[in-house]
Amino acid sequence: MAQGEEKPEKSRGGGSSKVGGLLVNAIGIFALTLGAVVAGGFVNERLHPRQQFAVDADGKLVLKNPVPEAEEPAEQKPAVYFAFEPPLIVNFDDPDAVRFLQLQIEVLARDPAVIESVKLHSPVIRNNLLMLINGRDHQTLMTREGKDALRKEALAEVQKILKKETGQPGIEDLFFTSFVMQ
Repeated sequence: MAQGEEKPEKSRGGGSSKVGGLLVNAIGIFALTLGAVVAGGFVNERLHPRQQFAVDADGKLVLKNPVPEAEEPAEQKPAVYFAFEPPLIVNFDDPDAVRFLQLQIEVLARDPAVIESVKLHSPVIRNNLLMLINGRDHQTLMTREGKDALRKEALAEVQKILKKETGQPGIEDLFFTSFVMQ
C-alpha cells in the first residue's frame, strides 16, 4: 500500500443484526402506537358518545339520544363566621405541672339565621365543648392529628346541638383560630 492510501474497513458480520434490531424497535414502536390509538378511541367513545339522529313525523332531523345539559351549580352563598367569645379555657390533669389550653373557636355557616341560632344556643355549645375538651390528654393535643380529631368532634358536637334545637345541623365547618397550650 502506498503511503496516502487508507485500508478498507472489514465488515465484522454484524450488519444484519443491526438491521434486525432496528426492525424489532420499529415493530415495537408501531405496536405501542397502534395500542394507544385503539385505547384512545375507546376512551374518546366513553367521554363523547356518538350522537344518533332520526327523522320525526314532520321530516325534521332530531337527536335520538341528546346529551343531558350539565346542571348549573347552585350559587353558593357567602360564608358567615361566628367567633365564640371569650376563648374557651380548659385545664388538664397532670401530676407534674399545671396545664392549660386556651382555644379560640369560629364556626362557618352560609345562612345568617344559622349564626343567630348559634348565638342563641351558645351557652349549651360552650358547655358541651368544654366537657369535650376537658377529657383530652394534653400530649395527644400537641400533635396535628390530635388537634384535627378534636376539631372534627367539636364540629359534630355543635351540629348535634343545633340539630336538636333547630332541626338542622346548619354549621358547615368549625375552626381553631387560636390554640395556646401551656
